[in-house]
Amino acid sequence: MAIEVLEPFISKWMFHELRHVLEVLPGDCIYIYNVRRECEVSILAGLFGYVSQGSIAESGDLQRFDRVLVLDPRAEKALSPGDFSGRVLVVVGGIMGSHPPSGRTHRELTSRLSVGEARNIGAGQYTIDGAVYVASEVARGKRLEEIPFVDGLTLTGEGFEVFLPYRYPLRNGAPFISEEEKRYILEELEEDEYLFLSQGRPPAIC
Repeated sequence: MAIEVLEPFISKWMFHELRHVLEVLPGDCIYIYNVRRECEVSILAGLFGYVSQGSIAESGDLQRFDRVLVLDPRAEKALSPGDFSGRVLVVVGGIMGSHPPSGRTHRELTSRLSVGEARNIGAGQYTIDGAVYVASEVARGKRLEEIPFVDGLTLTGEGFEVFLPYRYPLRNGAPFISEEEKRYILEELEEDEYLFLSQGRPPAIC
């Protein structure tokens, strides 16, 4: 599994999603590309099998696989268990999504790859970890229609709520989102956004 980071830095929110991927696959099976800052490379290298500052589109790594599948919401064909024959690499766009989605995966990833086939995993906009979870379930033989999901998730804090307008796969009946991410959104995100707007301090991991 490969994740191409398409943001200028690894935010704390993205980091929680990336780390949650480790509940789906072991770290040495996950390759992270296009990590811009050296300090971020150092942090991620302690978790994942391979971390590169270069884009996957500019590496020769794709040639090592029999098939490359890019998860792209705009793809006409849906991901299916039949796609996983031979040595297959699934590429996920590391995007902190806008709502509604603006087609960034197609513009910034799919269109730049010299090899590979685009696949969608449904009409909804999944999180990074959610997309990895769904792809892994399909690789294990499940059809997309067999993977339950919920559109939109409301997190409740002390006297307030936060609505996340994304699609979350359900694992054991619960939305696939980490407790650390929920805690960050409810307890730290507002302050990080204030510091970014008032002082220009990005909510990066380093």
